[in-house]
Amino acid sequence: MKKLVIAFAILIFLAGGTVSILKYMELGPFELSEEEKAAKESEQKASMFAPKPRYIEMDPIQVPVFQDNDVAGTIMINYKLEVKTIDNEKLVAKNQRRLSDALIKDFSYYIPRTLRNNKTLDVTLIKHRIQMTANKMLGEDVVTDALIQAMTSTSD
Repeated sequence: MKKLVIAFAILIFLAGGTVSILKYMELGPFELSEEEKAAKESEQKASMFAPKPRYIEMDPIQVPVFQDNDVAGTIMINYKLEVKTIDNEKLVAKNQRRLSDALIKDFSYYIPRTLRNNKTLDVTLIKHRIQMTANKMLGEDVVTDALIQAMTSTSD
């Protein structure tokens, strides 16, 4: 009985390996038609010439959180901005200080108001807030995404 189970397991492994090789090499039932091959090649050519996203490292934002006329803590946000073209990268680099200032002002109102209602901050909402502020300052489609690297909180 043990030999039969071992033989069956070996047969399953061999069949799986054969199917994997056929699929990888696009042979037999996995062979592509001429139209599918042409579509795949054109897709590969298009992806080669598509602009690669560029990431701009921004200065960390430190937002003090006030409670009862005292500083209750500080929230620090490390983030990067994603742009598609070199022109957009230059525009963001030129306006980096203004953007950081606008984000500090925005988060000075937004974070304490959010923490009054919730005990935690949602990273997705912070990300959308950064992108919204960047779109207001720099124009639509300059910044395509905001990547939050770290968000830390310190209480005093």
